[in-house]
Order: sequence, then C-alpha cells, then structure tokens
Amino acid sequence: MKYQNKNGLDLFQSLEYLQKTIKHSASASSASYGLITSILLFTYIGWYIDSRYDSSPIAVVFGVLVGIILGFYHLFKIIQSK
Repeated sequence: MKYQNKNGLDLFQSLEYLQKTIKHSASASSASYGLITSILLFTYIGWYIDSRYDSSPIAVVFGVLVGIILGFYHLFKIIQSK
C-alpha cells in the first residue's frame, strides 16, 4: 500500500530521504554545537573569574579568545577526519 500526499509524493520515500539527510548532517551539526559550546563555556569561565577577582573584562576577553581557538581547532579536526 502506497501512501501519497496530494502532490503524488510517496511518504515513505520522503521519510527515507529525510533520514539520509539527517545522517549526513550529523557531523556538521556536531561541529557547530562544539564551536558554540566552547565559546560560551570559556566566556562563562572568564566572567566567573572576573566577578570573583574583580578584574573586569580581562578574563572574559581571554575566555572568548580561548573558546574561539579551541572551538575552531575542534571544527578543523572534524573537517580533516572527513
């Protein structure tokens, strides 16, 4: 039994295509989440150090830079493995 929508497209073929697309995009989404997470994590660590030692923007700026460097390093590692 074939399930087709009003345009005549097969539902199961559409779901298989969606599954393939999601499978192929998993590494790209993992890399982007890793980049964003490292930037946010090191920014938060810098903010915490600034608030604890009253050193204003120094630790936050350093945290952002370290987060960007480590995030892009992780991104390039994933790109090189493909």
